[in-house]
Amino acid sequence: MGTLGRRSISPVGLIGGVVLLLAVTLAFAVPAFMGGPPRRSSHVAATPIATPTVTVSPNDTLTPTPTVTATVPAEPGPAQGALGPPPAGAPVPSSSTIVYLNGTATIQVYSAPDAGKRASSLPGHNGIDQPSAFLVLDQQPGWFHVLLPVAPNGSTGWLKASDVQVASTTDYLRVTVSQFRIDHYVDGKWQVGYRVAVGKPATPTPTGLFYILASQVVDQAPYTPGIFALSGFAPRPIPGFLGATLGVHGWTDSSVIGTRVSNGCVRLASKDMDPLLHHLILGTPVDIVA
Repeated sequence: MGTLGRRSISPVGLIGGVVLLLAVTLAFAVPAFMGGPPRRSSHVAATPIATPTVTVSPNDTLTPTPTVTATVPAEPGPAQGALGPPPAGAPVPSSSTIVYLNGTATIQVYSAPDAGKRASSLPGHNGIDQPSAFLVLDQQPGWFHVLLPVAPNGSTGWLKASDVQVASTTDYLRVTVSQFRIDHYVDGKWQVGYRVAVGKPATPTPTGLFYILASQVVDQAPYTPGIFALSGFAPRPIPGFLGATLGVHGWTDSSVIGTRVSNGCVRLASKDMDPLLHHLILGTPVDIVA
């Protein structure tokens, strides 16, 4: 098993809980961004992108202004910024296994660890040339049980071990919606927490286990410095940036941090998103809890 260490990851790498919709429609039933064998740190995981043409919803405008409407006021949360350790919660794994493709056009998905149980096929790469990555939930000899980036959220399938390459990560993100926070863990230990904005009541941030499906640098407000497209979907997807329907991304107007204001995505202040964007690899787990 190839291990993607905390600071050394093989070349190339693949946006809990903000409704990020990117201009490229990813070929999974939901967008599927992918990027060479996941990488981070000095090997930047995010793919740079020139100032893109962005289609936005009324609540994700291109100018850094609060996105509160008269009918659905933003609900304030605690003060924004870096946070102390979170209250005790569910244990965080010390490492997670990721499988990804490297060069193949498609990947066959099975409904069971049985070559006769073909279920569907998914693309091997997306329009920004990142490889498909999958978070492993379990494995049997010759097979990996993985989380799939398709609707409904939580869908799973089986992949042949011979069809994928294997990596691992010690990073883990947990978003606690009610506390307006995202926490970064390494080796199962808490490292840092940041205040975030989450979905408004009409478009709540969905809960569940997801993973980073695509990672992209964006030099245009309000998404600076970039986006993690996640493997899941928001209740009311809206077409837009990168094709993703759920994501974690930077937001240049930090005044909205700590409120319920988005279309479902998780927004971080730009300065807080930056270190995560250049460190986390494709396939990194993103656990969104109430």
